[in-house]
Amino acid sequence: MELSPELLRKLESLAKIRLSPEEEALLLADLGRILEFVDALPQGEDLEEEAATGRLREDEPLPSLPQGEALKLAPEAEEGFFRVPKVLE
Repeated sequence: MELSPELLRKLESLAKIRLSPEEEALLLADLGRILEFVDALPQGEDLEEEAATGRLREDEPLPSLPQGEALKLAPEAEEGFFRVPKVLE
């Protein structure tokens, strides 16, 4: 996609903003860098291939934190539960 002053004016119209000539120049430069970054991202096929190679780790169940230990970390606890501020009236 080519960035042009016409495209920038269309974007200004859609966003309902007015830019000064200096702001337009800065925005065109920023948009150009953003589009270069997006073009450098891997495409969908690359992501599927990466997932198929097993780079994701397997889920391994681990023991839970004992209730007493978890409650020690809470700001407030009552009768074995976390005590939280009331959110509904």
